[in-house]
Amino acid sequence: MERYNTISLIDTDFRRRAECFKALEGIRFHIEPYESVTEFRYQGNTGTLILVHDDGSGLAELLKDMQLRDYWAPVLGYGRMLDPGRCSQVILQGLIGYLPTPFGRHDIEDLLNNCARQLTALIDFRYGAADARRKLRTLTRREFEVLEHLQGGLTNREIASLMAISPRTVEIHRANLLRKMEAKSALTAIRMSVQAKLT
Repeated sequence: MERYNTISLIDTDFRRRAECFKALEGIRFHIEPYESVTEFRYQGNTGTLILVHDDGSGLAELLKDMQLRDYWAPVLGYGRMLDPGRCSQVILQGLIGYLPTPFGRHDIEDLLNNCARQLTALIDFRYGAADARRKLRTLTRREFEVLEHLQGGLTNREIASLMAISPRTVEIHRANLLRKMEAKSALTAIRMSVQAKLT
């Protein structure tokens, strides 16, 4: 969790936002307040830890925005204690934790410190998946087709035969897709393609 030095605090209620600001006094993070998910979407920094009030729609809206725009940031929700089913649902959708109100800076610090290794691994995985999806979208149809055949374990010559193109053209498509995906080898590109599909 060392990579984050800012918390984006999203809450539609200015009194509750002010209470959270006060409760977080002394925390090692800089707090950046937002009045809504929409404001965060247009003005916020996705490279932050996000703390969002669970009002029934804001949390879902933020998680959907992350999915649509292919970015991922660690999100903590907070609100009145919710039922276990709802808590499980939002965690499965991408939340890393939930804080019942009222909470203080020690609650967040304890949550982040007690599972720092697992959270860092989860953050790396989800960020990597979002990054891989972004890169895959830059491929042309033919480059993507070559990548799929590489996943199937085919050689350049076999791919050329299937696609009715020359082996040299396959090499060009392969080189282009590796450059666009910033991958040093076909194996890395295949791994990224698989990772992109996992979340």
